[in-house]
Amino acid sequence: MIKFFRKIRQNLLSENKFSKYLIYAIGEIVLVVIGIMIALQINNWNQESENKKLAIFYMNSLANDLKKDTLHINFITEIQLEDNKTTEKLLKRIYKPSSNIDTIIKIARNEIDDTFRVKRDYANNTFNTILSSGNINLLNKDLIDKLMDLNSIQEDQLKRFDSNLDTYKNVSTYYAQHFTYSNGPTGNIVDEILWNNVNEKVLVSSLSNSLTQRKFMFDNTIKGHLRVKEKSREILELIDTLLKK
Repeated sequence: MIKFFRKIRQNLLSENKFSKYLIYAIGEIVLVVIGIMIALQINNWNQESENKKLAIFYMNSLANDLKKDTLHINFITEIQLEDNKTTEKLLKRIYKPSSNIDTIIKIARNEIDDTFRVKRDYANNTFNTILSSGNINLLNKDLIDKLMDLNSIQEDQLKRFDSNLDTYKNVSTYYAQHFTYSNGPTGNIVDEILWNNVNEKVLVSSLSNSLTQRKFMFDNTIKGHLRVKEKSREILELIDTLLKK
């Protein structure tokens, strides 16, 4: 094909037909430009196809992260709800009109468990990868906005929990400095020495404060979990709609 065009050009030049040669040259340039444009368009189509595949991969990966997070939130929330029920029962017994110092000592010595389960992070690997790669604009704009909102809610939830946990640690540490958590059998000499002649006022005050702050901490944590779950549900529904298009 190249030899064919070269031969035409040489014939036109040898025949000294400049005007026809000029028309031919312009036509050749137009053909080259058209060829370049077609190649660029094909490249654009290929790039768009690759971008679409990558966006689909990201959305599926995001959906997996959100589902995993939701399951973990459900698990942790159930534990924290049970923890709150136990704490409520203990507080009711402490503040019950018929309660006395022996009741409170019994609760403090044998029924307090200072262990608990919390959620300290979220499954954000895909989201962070998308941000760091600079490919966030491959996603639907509405999806981007919702993901940013979710990330903001998650960060706020973790900050609130850390703040509440610090407060709880302060009051529970004060309690632990004066009284021992005793989950084992009572009656040993160490246990008896620690609990004989306790300061009743300090015991009642520190124990009730510790339990109250624990319940407050989990009440707020559970509310935060529900906000994260709701936003996650919205995003999962949007991803499902986008993947079906």
